[in-house]
Amino acid sequence: MSSAPLKDLLASTSFRLSLVCAAVIVLAFALSGLGLWFVTRSAAEHAARERIGLEMQVLQNEIRDEGMSAAIAAIQSRQNAPGALEYQLTGPDGGALAGNLELEAPATGWSLIYLPSAGAKPGPDLVVFAQPVAGGGSLVIAEDLERTEALRYAILRTLFWIAVAALLLSVTAGYLAARGALRQMDGVFATMERVGAGDLAARAPVRSARRKSDIDVLGLRINAMLARIDGLVGNLRRVSTGVAHELRTPLTHVRQQLDEVVAANTLDAARASARTAQFRIDDMMRTFAAMLRLAEIEAGAAQARFVQVELGALIERVADAYRPDIESGGGSLVIDAPVQARIQGDPDLLAQALANLLDNAMAHGPAAAEIAVRLRMNGGAIRIAVEDRGPGVPAAERTRILEPFVRLDRSRNTAGAGLGLSIVSAVARLHGAQLSLGDAQPGLCVELAWAPDAANPTERTSS
Repeated sequence: MSSAPLKDLLASTSFRLSLVCAAVIVLAFALSGLGLWFVTRSAAEHAARERIGLEMQVLQNEIRDEGMSAAIAAIQSRQNAPGALEYQLTGPDGGALAGNLELEAPATGWSLIYLPSAGAKPGPDLVVFAQPVAGGGSLVIAEDLERTEALRYAILRTLFWIAVAALLLSVTAGYLAARGALRQMDGVFATMERVGAGDLAARAPVRSARRKSDIDVLGLRINAMLARIDGLVGNLRRVSTGVAHELRTPLTHVRQQLDEVVAANTLDAARASARTAQFRIDDMMRTFAAMLRLAEIEAGAAQARFVQVELGALIERVADAYRPDIESGGGSLVIDAPVQARIQGDPDLLAQALANLLDNAMAHGPAAAEIAVRLRMNGGAIRIAVEDRGPGVPAAERTRILEPFVRLDRSRNTAGAGLGLSIVSAVARLHGAQLSLGDAQPGLCVELAWAPDAANPTERTSS
């Protein structure tokens, strides 16, 4: 892949963030240098004051104890030593007696004097301490801060070059990071172009590293979205094919019945054929209603109607509606729900899912057999199981049977369009439940299972 154009790199968020970081680093170094300037100056001045004060005390004692001549000799011996202080000793008449410092009557006490040097350039700062001496005159001791300036400037120059190096490293790191990010984004853009061209199997590249970048996370989310879209489109294709297949035979039958109406010799025969056509049309309308219901569930719009649902009461309500039909055929409906379990859900959709499972059990099980609905709780998990005593479903077909318009009855003699379990599966996904088909020995066991964090079930004694 060719490298990204420079203008794209400069405009990238990664590079701009690196520039911001570089600016912050430079500002931090500038503030550090400014702070260092003041701190070192204050420290040098403080050290000079301590040194001058001690020297002043020593010379004043020497003047008092040994006289002016001893002080003059001491100053002359010290002023030429490396790193020596600067002195000015004057007599009562103001004349200079010793020292190499030339100041015009500095004020008594501490002072900071800024001296201009030759060429109109600023000279060194002097920390000056002046005191009168015994017998008249004055002693002035000063220290030139120029010696500390060299160290300060060396430190500041070092900080400056470190700041330049940090700036270059930040910009370089930003450039490399931006280039890598743009390479990843090129893969995402290419994937979007392929999807736009109709390739729904395209997926964004994602690195396999354990700690993924933001772009990797974005790629994962895009891939999840594409997988969902691909599944929905594939489902739409299957449903469209199923609709065409399911409606071809009923429409053919309706056309035949209408032909019989037209060709009927008697009014009664015409009416009989018309009623048969009406029944066929009613079946198709129920199929369409089931398809619309399935589409609504898969779209997730029903989540806006979620409320707290007590599953035991819902099972009892649906069972009361089905019990007369089951018992009239010689069968029995057993409700085993000794726990009180609540989940967030749509009570109408949950009731329809349970009704579809009971319809399925009645359609495929013996008329005089038992149908059982069980509600269980285990470690906070909730399970609803519907068991019949029919032929069951082979293990190899249990996943396929959940797809729309799939029926194991190849001759399609069983009533229905094959959407009942598809609707149950969609309701389970909408409510975060796991749908599974198992063997009831004999018969089929269909189970809806919620994880422990889906609800807060509490035990109750069975009545």
